[in-house]
Amino acid sequence: MTVVVLLVLAGVLWLTRPWQRCGDGLTSAGDVCVGLNLESGTLRAGDPLADLEQLIADRNARAGDTFKTIVVLDNLTPDPDVDSTPIDFTRHVVQGAIAAAWPHPDTTGVKLLLANFGTNAEHWRDAVERIVESAESLHIAAVTGLGTSLENVRRAIAELGSHGIVTIGSTVTADDLNLGPDGKPVKTFFRVGPTNSDEAQAAVNYIAKLPKRRTMLVADVNEADTYAGTLAKAFTEQQLVPIQFTKKYDSLEGQLTGTSRDAYLQKLFRGMHSDICTAQPDVIYFAGRGVDLGSFVHALSNDGACQGLRSVTVLSGDDAATLVGSKLPLDGDIAVTPLYTALAYPDQWKMFTGHDAALTYQQNYTDFLNAFTGTHEFAAADLSDGAAMIEHDAVATAVKAAEEDPAGSPRSVTNFVASIDCNSAVDGATGFIAFGQDSGNQIDKVLPILRIQADGTTGPVDLVWSRGRPLDTSPSCAS
Repeated sequence: MTVVVLLVLAGVLWLTRPWQRCGDGLTSAGDVCVGLNLESGTLRAGDPLADLEQLIADRNARAGDTFKTIVVLDNLTPDPDVDSTPIDFTRHVVQGAIAAAWPHPDTTGVKLLLANFGTNAEHWRDAVERIVESAESLHIAAVTGLGTSLENVRRAIAELGSHGIVTIGSTVTADDLNLGPDGKPVKTFFRVGPTNSDEAQAAVNYIAKLPKRRTMLVADVNEADTYAGTLAKAFTEQQLVPIQFTKKYDSLEGQLTGTSRDAYLQKLFRGMHSDICTAQPDVIYFAGRGVDLGSFVHALSNDGACQGLRSVTVLSGDDAATLVGSKLPLDGDIAVTPLYTALAYPDQWKMFTGHDAALTYQQNYTDFLNAFTGTHEFAAADLSDGAAMIEHDAVATAVKAAEEDPAGSPRSVTNFVASIDCNSAVDGATGFIAFGQDSGNQIDKVLPILRIQADGTTGPVDLVWSRGRPLDTSPSCAS
């Protein structure tokens, strides 16, 4: 009987093969799969990206014999107890990549692969090693996405760069993310979004126009999170708006024992309540993750009224987009008006009028919208957080450079990305994409300032440019 049971068990194990539950290019890391998803299969049980992965597999099968591959590297299996990015935001990133890779039903010559480095990019090395191994055989032109600005993401960028592989960040905004372990710039790194300095300057310019602007800074000092650190640094170093008060907190790294990130931080932020009441700020600049901003708003709203402080404007960076769709208590003990500098907004070009290029910007967005909602039948509501728009522009940039590169090797694409300047800008959903000659950062980036409503929807407040003006695309722009 024992022999029979063992044989049956062995048969079950062979049929299910749990050690092979992750597809080709992937490695098991607890309940998720990390690495390069060569088969475009699921990355975990009940994978909420399964339909998109199947769509990618179907389109890759139609790419033809001569193709270039774009890889989207991100945390594709976010854990709500640890990660600051919700799965819907991640889903929109993938949708934007799909719309850029295959804008028309008959588009061929492009393959798209997803690479997962997991929570806090802890498994970045697994993903990077698989990408490097497949770079030549799959004609990998660039790696896009990159998720959030973390030290592990910086390591991934530097390692890919050491192998000559281009990275084009979409949602990574930390100013120093382009620096390798030696402190020198990674020449293969580019980004289509703004830097935190751009965002802080936009916020400062907005605050400076307010009739009341007594300002307080609340900053995350988690050293592993370069987004929060560089956002606080950029805001602190500006000279236009004095900072009367500063409060700091540490979001900590990894999963907490016995509590959630939200519960922990709400308790911590409630301890700031009396200091905020005493300081009486008109504006609080929140240099931290969007998920932490949500905890901060709950603490302000639910911890008692302040004599003399009935309302406050809380302004933050682009990561606040992860709160889109979440209900917030904005009319509690202290009424809160949450604003943030967004990477993109679907109606942003309706705020841009009276400029010679306005119709061109609007048409570029319409072309993107047709690919997103027409070719792939994604819902227009999925554009609300801007994630699909900005990732679309990263992949579209990679595709343009890959198409122009006659050599077809990962190392050769860098020059063609670097040559995307004001004379040869990419027609992006978020505006024209052009890079500075020395930094790899996008120049003259537009930044919508949005308000988050109590029901989680957003509304436009202002439209500002990182250098105070739209990109000059005239023939003399580079002179």
